[in-house]
Amino acid sequence: MKGIIVLIFSTTNFCSFGQTVTTNPVVPSPAQPVTITFDVTGTDFALKNLTDVWLWTWLDNGVNDVNAPTNVNPATAAQDAAKLTRSSTNQYLYSITLTATTFFNRPASDIRTVGVLLKGRDWANGQTADKFITFSEGFALAFSSPSASVFFVDESESIEINVSTNQSAVIVLKSGSNILATSSGEVTEFSFIHIVTEPLGSVTITAEADNGSGILTASFKYVIRTATSSQPRPPGIIDGINYYSNDASKSTLSLWAPGKSSVYVLGDFNGWTIDPDFQMKQDGEHFWLDIRELSSGTEYAFQYMVDETLKIADPYADKILDPDDQYIPPASYPVLKPFPPKALSDQWYFNRLAVLQTNQSPYAWETTDFQKPAKETLVIYELLIRDFFGTGERNYQNLIDTLSYLKRLGVNAIELMPIMEFNGNESWGYNPTFMFAPDKYYGTKDKFKEFIDQCHQNGMAVILDIAMNHHDMPNPYVMMDFDFVNGKPEPDNKWFNVNPTHPFNVFFDMNHESSYTKKYLDTVNYFWLNEYKVDGFRFDLSKGFTQTNNPANVGAWSSYDASRIALLKRMADKIWAHSPEAYVILEHLSVNAEEKELAEYRADEGKGMMLWGKMTEQYNQLTMGYEENSDITGAHHQSRGWTVPHLVGYMESHDEERLMVKDIIYGKVSASYSAKDTLTSLSRIRAASTLFYIIPGPKMLWQFGELGYDFSINYCTDGSNNESCRVSAKPVKWDYREESRRIKLYDHVRDLLRLRNNFDVFRDGSVTISPGSSLVKQITLKNNPYTAAPTNPDEMNAVAFANFDVVEKVVQVQFPHTGTWYDYYGGAASFDVGGPTASVTVSPGGYKLFTDVPIVPTIITGSEPSVKRTLTFYPNPVYDRLTIQSENNAIIDVSW
Repeated sequence: MKGIIVLIFSTTNFCSFGQTVTTNPVVPSPAQPVTITFDVTGTDFALKNLTDVWLWTWLDNGVNDVNAPTNVNPATAAQDAAKLTRSSTNQYLYSITLTATTFFNRPASDIRTVGVLLKGRDWANGQTADKFITFSEGFALAFSSPSASVFFVDESESIEINVSTNQSAVIVLKSGSNILATSSGEVTEFSFIHIVTEPLGSVTITAEADNGSGILTASFKYVIRTATSSQPRPPGIIDGINYYSNDASKSTLSLWAPGKSSVYVLGDFNGWTIDPDFQMKQDGEHFWLDIRELSSGTEYAFQYMVDETLKIADPYADKILDPDDQYIPPASYPVLKPFPPKALSDQWYFNRLAVLQTNQSPYAWETTDFQKPAKETLVIYELLIRDFFGTGERNYQNLIDTLSYLKRLGVNAIELMPIMEFNGNESWGYNPTFMFAPDKYYGTKDKFKEFIDQCHQNGMAVILDIAMNHHDMPNPYVMMDFDFVNGKPEPDNKWFNVNPTHPFNVFFDMNHESSYTKKYLDTVNYFWLNEYKVDGFRFDLSKGFTQTNNPANVGAWSSYDASRIALLKRMADKIWAHSPEAYVILEHLSVNAEEKELAEYRADEGKGMMLWGKMTEQYNQLTMGYEENSDITGAHHQSRGWTVPHLVGYMESHDEERLMVKDIIYGKVSASYSAKDTLTSLSRIRAASTLFYIIPGPKMLWQFGELGYDFSINYCTDGSNNESCRVSAKPVKWDYREESRRIKLYDHVRDLLRLRNNFDVFRDGSVTISPGSSLVKQITLKNNPYTAAPTNPDEMNAVAFANFDVVEKVVQVQFPHTGTWYDYYGGAASFDVGGPTASVTVSPGGYKLFTDVPIVPTIITGSEPSVKRTLTFYPNPVYDRLTIQSENNAIIDVSW
């Protein structure tokens, strides 16, 4: 009885672009020379500009792969045996001739499946996707054409079929069970022209080769094109995944794909095959299809094949699968559906799948009447979940468990750096791909809702940082019309510009004048505000929301742009139409006239946008001890001529170098005092905080800033500093809470925030800030209405000043009225003021706060004997120090 050996194509290639690998001979032997040719058209956009390209190859043994001896990075002359030759007629073709046994220095019996990819001299020069070549010592069979294992054809189309073997054999070609042709005797090459005559649907063509001692088979599949059926979408169907409350066995998919002619659905429910029964119907620019016979509560992965070439996930899906999911810890995302092997493509940008699941249990919100803090009272804590917790702990649950720490600090809003689905797992999040799906690296969508719910229960708003200036591949609307050869959107892309309109763009720039972009943007904003009950957005790079073309001129881009203002007002109007109290915060950093207009827009209705107020350089100049560029008047909105307190001032953000880092490196030094010293820097940060947080208006602080974070924004995981590490993971420093000097800064910031929350003068008092560049700064706060003879804290006035020099100063302090004032940081000791100014001696880095009504700090440290039943614990996870807080704010610190 003859043995049957089946060989089937292992790759699925639906498209005309993408890396392909061919060999000559078609069926290579490990001990014989083989020429390997790569066509990298459209795959790695860096490689096309390289003259020298190297082969990186390995024996694919499943678990213990074996690298070729030439696998060295960066490549040198010693690796010339792995250098490819570039075609003189086609810049995308590279070839190399080698004998596998010699190349690997291994016996032929070790060489079966060989993995290959191309790279530049260094990985930074780019690389192609992995491909695999099968070598055989024995009998082998392969198709040299067609090159794709699955493709589309028309009725009556001719298909050239070429079959190769490495031993003489009788070759039979079949369509299904019908014999198409048989070779005349034993051959090693057999060709046949097949005319498509089969009924509409999919057809499998099989080649059988019989050498007298065994039979090999190989096959490919084609799908006979059928015209797309035109049919209106059922009432109520919207783009994305539509569910039915009365039918858990059915879902309707709808894809917005203008200019396209056909769409197929591939998924778990049809074995990831191209099936005419899963060709979507067309309704104008939209395609739709009912998916039936679904099991209630079961997750199904799927994607769309658009115009027979492009594979994309649903852009509106709230859960996306990708191959990197395997590295997500189960503690963050329990029971995560694995990426289906049948859906894996050679083109990395095709490896995104949407998930549908009928009969999902909706999240049960506990807080339904949350009142957002007023804009002018916001104290925003900006954080990146990735760098807030250690590896394996970066998830919403740990953030929930640490809310008590933030509440105790006094913040009333948390701003999360982007959490929408992004490429990779560890990221700042500004490379978004799917705008309706929370990235699974931080947890499930219901756990994210629980986080928001818990924030609201604790009186804290949630603000999402969102990137709508640009998106990254493989966002479906980027890919819908994309030039894969040149690596940019095509001119007819409805959502994205071919080239960015401004110099700070990253990834692919959105066309905000497009009606398609406007509708998409409005839907994204509506979704997060209503489905997740977030309280507002911080729009990243909002200055890029323009079609005014300034691709290289930063000054021109930053100047007044009426079209950009109109776009942002339109967007805000749409948001406020359904979410009237939503925060709209812009990272704009533009000319003041433009920011003023945006801040005051509809402010008489209680609306108006808020804008980031970067004061990093000015405050850092002071903490370092340098007078130049130290004017801090810009920290208050009135100094900018604004009529509303919509300036979100900050000393640090995710984008800026940490104050203490520059202090320690560049701090000024005198004979007896050094701003470079860590302890001294912490004290100077307290001085800067005093002259920052008491200024009325919304404020923001960056994570761990309250503890004096002193690792550079450019810190690398190997301990060095390099700009290339800007977005790399940073050390998580909960252990700062073991250091009394850092706890002192925390308590200082906490008390300043308490003052804001409890005394009117720090929320809406009239402000005078000493102008100009000087190392002695004073801030005067007068209550509204002002009285020179206050009788209670509601009428209180305040004066704060600091000496940022590195030598002692006698400061001439201007008081708004004579009489008795009280030294807040001096135990409320009285201080008599007999004239408009008074002399006060201030040590280097020293600071003072005077009030005309006696108040004292109320920060509790240490432990108290009375602890109520309800306790909170933080931080979570615990490292070496645990804080226990009772209902009455008693604090117990436990260290070990």
